[in-house]
Amino acid sequence: MQDGFVSVAAMTPEVRVADVTFNVESIIGRVDEACVEHGAKVVVLPELCVTGYTCEDLFWQDALLDAAEGGHRRDRRPHGRV
Repeated sequence: MQDGFVSVAAMTPEVRVADVTFNVESIIGRVDEACVEHGAKVVVLPELCVTGYTCEDLFWQDALLDAAEGGHRRDRRPHGRV
């Protein structure tokens, strides 16, 4: 923080529909980039970037919901330098 300001980044990760593992890796990579390379302290991402936007009926399948919950838990782990 400098002079009461915080650096904020808005990032859009590459996502694949219903591919939570790929999407979480992409999110972590973008957050690393924003924080380490650009000094961001807050990173804003699009809603549904963990599952992808066009899942439609897939949102009612337990496999996707379980993977998304697991992806959110994994994303809370420390990311090395971040």
